Amino acid sequence: MGSLVVRILGCVGAATLSVAMFGSGVASADPLTGKTYDAAAAVISERMHGEAVIATVSGAQLDKGNCIVTSWRKSTFLNASGDNARSNEYLLSLNCNKGVASPGHPGNSVMTPEGAQGKKDQESAASISKNPAWCETLERRMQWCEDICKRTGLCEI
Repeated sequence: MGSLVVRILGCVGAATLSVAMFGSGVASADPLTGKTYDAAAAVISERMHGEAVIATVSGAQLDKGNCIVTSWRKSTFLNASGDNARSNEYLLSLNCNKGVASPGHPGNSVMTPEGAQGKKDQESAASISKNPAWCETLERRMQWCEDICKRTGLCEI
């Protein structure tokens, strides 16, 4: 009996360790976080049949359309009757800092996830500028290149 308990606990422990190390396997696709405000507003309008509403903004170096959505939630506003008259509103938190800070120019620190991504995007934009023909070899490369160039404003396809 004691051996059976040890085996069961061993299996439970191995399963727990496996989930902790490799994840549970459940995919979570966030349709808005990481997109520009313009792209998120288009997704909300076209796919979610709602309205984008800016809830919070940090930074002021970018135009509203180029700000990055850092988080979002569906409106839970209740009117005086207790009804959610704004149930089709999606509240967006925006980061309007430049991708990466540089001497004399505010932006995200490269030590933050946003700054690290901004630095990576800058490097990718420089590579695209050096060899734009690479983008034309595959459709998905072209889409990736267009996204980088639009996000950074540092290259052109």
